[in-house]
Amino acid sequence: MPIHEIIEPFTVLWWKGIVSCIVFISLIILLLYDSSIEFKQNIIKYFAYIAIFVYISTIIYSFYLGTWTIKDFLPFHLCNISYFICILLLLFKKKWMYEWSLLLGMPSAFHALITPELIWGSTNWYLFEYYFMHGSLILVPLYLMILMKFKLRSFSWLKTFFRVQVVFITVFIFNLLFDTNYMFLMFKPLVNNPLIIGDWPYYILIIQFIGFLHISLIYKISPKSA
Repeated sequence: MPIHEIIEPFTVLWWKGIVSCIVFISLIILLLYDSSIEFKQNIIKYFAYIAIFVYISTIIYSFYLGTWTIKDFLPFHLCNISYFICILLLLFKKKWMYEWSLLLGMPSAFHALITPELIWGSTNWYLFEYYFMHGSLILVPLYLMILMKFKLRSFSWLKTFFRVQVVFITVFIFNLLFDTNYMFLMFKPLVNNPLIIGDWPYYILIIQFIGFLHISLIYKISPKSA
């Protein structure tokens, strides 16, 4: 069974993870900024395949270690769901997927990087996977916005907020049926995040409100369709 581990903020490992993600994201955007659209499109397609490979490799690795469990390894956390939406976005370029990735996946990944909880453990591969996944959730929408000139549609902030409510309800029911804690809807994560306030269920309501503010703010400052 995996042991949830915390990376304390401002430790050496914490800084390594943050700096690695910043360098990874910045280099890709800067190096490809003046490339042709065709080349940029090819890059995102190959990146999608790499992301799939990383996920499949992680699952195989968890079976090899004997750590895979239904309680931890199903892709039902918000960042896991956003990761798959990002992969599909890179392959099929659906507008609602871009809106989800930018308005919801990116801020979720940001908080996960600031207060990391390694739900699968801290082996070298799990550390790599954690930072690759969450770094990708920030890279993909920025790549599409800056390099591919993607724009948000009107009221996409509201539609995205309602879409995630459907996901919350579905995952909550799954948690009840199988005694799991995906999306941390049954009890709080271990991390000391100042935005997680109060006990169950109040912290969920506060996170919903804060999430709504994040979505609204990112929508306001992002390029939008005419």
